[in-house]
Amino acid sequence: MENFKELLNAEIVPTDALIFYQGKVHDVETSDLAYIEHRSIKDGAMGAGKPLKLSTIASLMKTVDKFIKGNTSFVSIHGRVPECLLYVSSNVDKYKIVWYRKPEKRMMYFTKGLDIPNGEMWVPGLVYSSDGSKLKVYAFKGYKPKSILYRAPFFNTGEDGVCLGSARVKKPSEQTFDKWIAYWEEMFWKSEFVHLLGGNPINGNLATVTKECIATGKQFPTDVLIKAKFKLNDLLK
Repeated sequence: MENFKELLNAEIVPTDALIFYQGKVHDVETSDLAYIEHRSIKDGAMGAGKPLKLSTIASLMKTVDKFIKGNTSFVSIHGRVPECLLYVSSNVDKYKIVWYRKPEKRMMYFTKGLDIPNGEMWVPGLVYSSDGSKLKVYAFKGYKPKSILYRAPFFNTGEDGVCLGSARVKKPSEQTFDKWIAYWEEMFWKSEFVHLLGGNPINGNLATVTKECIATGKQFPTDVLIKAKFKLNDLLK
């Protein structure tokens, strides 16, 4: 966390510049001219200009297109850094935010077909990971995640992602860490749990264990958790 805070406050310096030229040529059928020049910057001084390569322009356009179609607001994420935050990357070509929650009570909603009553349940510690369009959730034992992660013991949840079909949550108007974390958590917990995704996530009957935890108020039995194929360090990069 301290390293991340240092990165936020780090001094940045210009290293490259793109200069766009536009003009007209009289008495020529195609009169509009455009030219893009690249200049390196060293010690605050610009170097000699060189034409921008077509391959570089194509790469830039691809990145801009992804930025516009994808998660413009997520790229501008900022604000107070919460203690639960483990990792963040908000580059235009890579969006990712990873955070955790200690064991806590959560309200859960179930489809009628599961025959599980809606109610609050103590859930194990969870690690959430979002790339701006998809959410992944893993469990951990204890009060702070270490190396080993486990499959999240819920319906709708697989190792490769979460099904968020029934959630209707408005995206945050303030692009802060806290707002985005709250948004993804609401997307997950306000969805109806419907079906197993990627097989049974625990050693035992998930519906039976879930019913018992809701009815008794007991904490989720972490001894039934199954190790995930990913470790924590796999998410933090």
